[in-house]
Amino acid sequence: MYCHINTGGLRGLESYVAQVEVDISRGLPCFDMVGLLASEIKEARERIRVALRNAQVNVPAEKITVNISPAGIHKAGTAFDLPVALGIMTAQGMIPAQRLENVLVAGELGLNACVKPIRGTLPIVMEAARMGMKECILPLDNIKEGILAGDVEIMGVENLQEASLYLCRDEDGRKEMRARAIERYEQKSEKKDKSVSEETMDFSVIRGMQEAKYAAMTAAAGFHNLLLSGPPGAGKTMLARCIPSILPPLNKEEQRQISAIYSVAGQLPSGELLTQRPFVSPHHTVSPYALAGGGSIPKPGMVTLAHKGVLFLDEMAEFKRSTLDILRQPMEEGKIYLAKSGGNFVYPADFMLVAATNPCPCGYFPDRNRCRCTQSEIHRYLSRISGPMLDRIDLSCVVRPVPFQKLWEEGAVRREYVRETALADMEWNSAAMLDKVMAARERQKFRYAGSRICLNGRLGAGEILRYCRLGLAQQQFLEKAAEKMKCSARACHRILRVARTLADLEEKAEIGCQHISQAIYYRLGEEAFAYE
Repeated sequence: MYCHINTGGLRGLESYVAQVEVDISRGLPCFDMVGLLASEIKEARERIRVALRNAQVNVPAEKITVNISPAGIHKAGTAFDLPVALGIMTAQGMIPAQRLENVLVAGELGLNACVKPIRGTLPIVMEAARMGMKECILPLDNIKEGILAGDVEIMGVENLQEASLYLCRDEDGRKEMRARAIERYEQKSEKKDKSVSEETMDFSVIRGMQEAKYAAMTAAAGFHNLLLSGPPGAGKTMLARCIPSILPPLNKEEQRQISAIYSVAGQLPSGELLTQRPFVSPHHTVSPYALAGGGSIPKPGMVTLAHKGVLFLDEMAEFKRSTLDILRQPMEEGKIYLAKSGGNFVYPADFMLVAATNPCPCGYFPDRNRCRCTQSEIHRYLSRISGPMLDRIDLSCVVRPVPFQKLWEEGAVRREYVRETALADMEWNSAAMLDKVMAARERQKFRYAGSRICLNGRLGAGEILRYCRLGLAQQQFLEKAAEKMKCSARACHRILRVARTLADLEEKAEIGCQHISQAIYYRLGEEAFAYE
């Protein structure tokens, strides 16, 4: 007898609906699976055979042929176990074949016939909904993730017997089983030890460093890349880890997109949509494949996991230069192109780069009373960060150590370069900074309504000419500075992007000379004052 059942698979970040076709016919007893399958699917034959036996289902001593179509797509993962087992039961007449119409089934089987969770549930169910499926049968541990996907009835099962019973029930019986499954999932979740989630750090815990805080707020407002430099212990890492607290929350579309990425990667926690922007901090020994994405069908790399969030590179100069240069394309285009043996893939990678580095191997240059490095060592250390990479960073800020006595003063701040700005007297805590960031984002949203961009940090050359128009005085100021600094066209564009964000933070409609001056300062540091 022949039957087929719908299931879902993953190819990179994309999902597709596949069909498991099962045919049981007379012949020598065998169990063949075809359809361009990976090794873990071919190994499923023994898992399925033992699981059926332990579920009190007799496997017929006949020729069993299973085809997973479309045959032209390479299939991997363990989500095909449950539909193959149910297909065999249907082909034997144990499940009504008409009940499999518009139903998608996915799940991994254990030898005791239990159904184990799978990765990629969210995009699979979203694709099923798009294809018009009415119901999805998933592992119980993935039920919440499936419910988040859309208007599809979700049934969570713990074992093969429960899945077959559900398919044999009438509409009222299936509705009752779905409700009980949700109750069991909630009870199961309550029994688990809930790990205490690490709360986002607040800028109020950082004393002083007003200049660095202003740079971080500017970067968050326009989604600009930021480089923090300074001696060990100055507070670079702490400041970077506070940045998520001033980033706007994700909207619904971004939540689904990022949650789908983490679902494919198997890192979506407890079946909930992610509501906070990602903060990804790879170690400096990270491989190029882990950063960009690796495998014949590449899994999401660090740059994709940081999509719409922060990619933090601590000790940036310790990374291999070849690894850092991988970031150059996604920093410009917001996506990464991967050419693998399994095909060509385009993954989203629109992240905000925040990097921290020491100025030399020992970390204390230019303090020659403490720095032990020679000029050649300093040059060799900093040359690990290529010029094109630095040219793509909008803001650079030197983080200076806060005097010890200032650490104990409530609300202590250092009056640095930003003392002359309109924001100098604001409270430098995350709540106040987030209000400024949100107001600046609203101005950008209104300005770019109807265009392909929504943030200053993503302005292209054409948009800069349209949205960053300068008066005669401002144009002459920028031309003079660019000539003396020998700025590239890209550097001038990035200066204008940052100047546009600085004006938005101060609620100014036009870019002034002070905004251009600040943008140049945050690009070159204190050397910028020489060009005023």
